[in-house]
Order: sequence, then C-alpha cells, then structure tokens
Amino acid sequence: MPSEKRDLWAAQARAALIIAATRRTLLTYGELGMALGMEGVILRNQLRHVLDDVSEGCHAAGEASLAALVVNKETGEPGSGWTDGDRRWQQEVRKVFERWAPK
Repeated sequence: MPSEKRDLWAAQARAALIIAATRRTLLTYGELGMALGMEGVILRNQLRHVLDDVSEGCHAAGEASLAALVVNKETGEPGSGWTDGDRRWQQEVRKVFERWAPK
C-alpha cells in the first residue's frame, strides 16, 4: 500500500479515535475500518499497520495510545497484536480517556 494512502488513513484514524476518546467510547475494528473506507482484505491487511502508525505518533507526542480504543466486536478487547510494552490495556484506555476528556 502506498505510504501516502496509509498516512491518510492514520490521520483519519487518529481523528476518529480522538472523537471516540472525548465520548469515552471504544470502536470495533470494523467500525473504524468503515469510517476509513476499508473493508475485506484491505481492512484485515492494513488496519493493524495504520493503528501501529497512530500508536507511534501518540508515543512521539507523549500521549497514551489511541489505538487502545479499538477492540474486537466479539470479545470487546483488543486483538492479540495489541501490545504496548508493560502497559496494561485497561490502564491505557483510562489514560486516553483522561487525556481527551472535554474541558
């Protein structure tokens, strides 16, 4: 996938996840994919890379990872690929909600 497209998806994903954070809600992978115009093979093959890009951007900015807000619709938890060093997923979600809480 050309990097320009992935960069666009990452920017759009960040915006969508900030909105979710201000509302204190989680999104499923499918919901985020739909918001980005992804489906099928592209969704399965690209969304994880897009979320990695979003997470890297968050860490570079000193923020909790917005990618923590994306969960599997069946389990309500992130997929097995979500790792963030020694941070626990639930704690990361709380930090994201705190960071983006409306003032």
